[in-house]
Amino acid sequence: MHRYQPRFHLIMHVEKFLGQELDKVGIHKKTFVFPETEFMVVTAYQNHQITELKIETNPFAKGFRNCSLLSNNDSDINAQAINYLSRSSYGWP
Repeated sequence: MHRYQPRFHLIMHVEKFLGQELDKVGIHKKTFVFPETEFMVVTAYQNHQITELKIETNPFAKGFRNCSLLSNNDSDINAQAINYLSRSSYGWP
């Protein structure tokens, strides 16, 4: 798991400071941190079926997919995964 803290950086752009570095000016940049926006993300799943479901349903996970699964069986795989999740403690009641 990884913890992330979003930050909002505000930098004032003024014509007369274009030749100088903003760090030297100092008062023309500000970073805001809102502690209530901190969040954790899961980087690994203990259940291999959940991992497979996430890979199959994520359009950006093409490198992790098995090419033999990318056929007309995709809907069958998704139906099986949804059926599994509906019966497990991870699914909806």
